[in-house]
Amino acid sequence: MDNCLDKVLCTECRSVQSYEVHTEQCMRAWNGKQYTFNKRIAVCSNCGHQVTVPGLNDLNESEFEIKCREENDYIQVYEIQDILIKYDVEKRPLSRVLGLGEHTIENYLKGQLPSKRYSDMLRRVLESYKYLQQYYSANRDKLNKLASEKIDNKLKYYESINSCDSAIEYVALYILNSKYEITNMSLQKLLYYVEAFAEVWLKKRIFVNRCEAWMYGPVYPEIYEKYKTFGSSQIQVDKTDLSDRLSSSVCKVIDFVLSQFAIYNGVTLKDLSHSEEPWKNAHKGYGEKEHCREIITHDAISEYFNKMNEKFDLSTESGVKNYIDALLWQK
Repeated sequence: MDNCLDKVLCTECRSVQSYEVHTEQCMRAWNGKQYTFNKRIAVCSNCGHQVTVPGLNDLNESEFEIKCREENDYIQVYEIQDILIKYDVEKRPLSRVLGLGEHTIENYLKGQLPSKRYSDMLRRVLESYKYLQQYYSANRDKLNKLASEKIDNKLKYYESINSCDSAIEYVALYILNSKYEITNMSLQKLLYYVEAFAEVWLKKRIFVNRCEAWMYGPVYPEIYEKYKTFGSSQIQVDKTDLSDRLSSSVCKVIDFVLSQFAIYNGVTLKDLSHSEEPWKNAHKGYGEKEHCREIITHDAISEYFNKMNEKFDLSTESGVKNYIDALLWQK
């Protein structure tokens, strides 16, 4: 166990013995309510007498508090730490920005329970930069120049990756708000399949942006540039309600594409796109590692995937699976 020894002193045996850890249900109060939880108990392997294991009580305390906070929807200590990291801000400046006492955030990090009101406020700040932006506008005069510049730079950055001025940006943000782990490589391919399946399902083009046949598959350059700071890591954006920006029919297409293609990583999606005519034809004449900016036209995408729809029926999960298997695994 973390921070626990392999053997401890058993007062019954009067010698150092190995031990076993069991769990037993206990009742305990937290914030005025009673909770039942599983408490770890260490017993001597030789005689069964309860023994004291350094670190075990701390582990029980920590997990009990985490459970109670979860059940009451209170912000966790690690989430407050995430706020500091997200906005590149120290404890005291964050307290000032939020209009709290100088040492409030520091005390929360030590385990002090915030009121439900402040807990909800901190959770909103973590989930969306727009909330911190509001507090920052009201309280920035309470910060020194360095702290102000650091927060200001972070807010501008989050505004840039969460802003939307075009249909493809709304689709990209919808994808990034999904439950799947999306990198820039996989995002490009998912946008490509959304464009393709919108043509198959809806018989229309839902965004008009240029798609290029890069060496790692189809890429929409402006979206790639927008999220390139993430490199090969998962792209993380704030949760955004896009219900008033994308029609239900478009959302249905995106959800279907995600369910069928987002289960694969970017490299697999790259391999799949490399097996398809739109990328192969646009990339023709270029070496495998040679940079290419040739356009994959919407007409090429539409013609190919409508043809594949006739063969596999891409409106069904089984049809898409058969299509993917035919290109990746049965070549």
